[in-house]
Amino acid sequence: MKKSKYGMPPPSNRKEFEHNVYLVVEDFNRKVNSGDEGLIQNVAWATLPHLKKVRKLPNGRVDLLTINEMLRNQANMMKWMESMPAPSFNEAKSDNNPELNETN
Repeated sequence: MKKSKYGMPPPSNRKEFEHNVYLVVEDFNRKVNSGDEGLIQNVAWATLPHLKKVRKLPNGRVDLLTINEMLRNQANMMKWMESMPAPSFNEAKSDNNPELNETN
């Protein structure tokens, strides 16, 4: 996937797109296996209806015609978020909050 200065780049080929869809499947399984009831309810409401519609072709590949816009956006966003830098909370100094700037 190429970097884009305009936000989330689309996958450049079918292989990348299928990889992104499987990221959603892995994330779904991780959340269901977590045991967190609220997380399970959320993923069952937001992701499960879209995953249930996805079918495979006889050759084992994902049928792209069964992937709706919601699942496509979620899959591409998950891949995009992997490439984003982790948030840094150590640099919390601010001119507006002198308490954060004090050193003991």
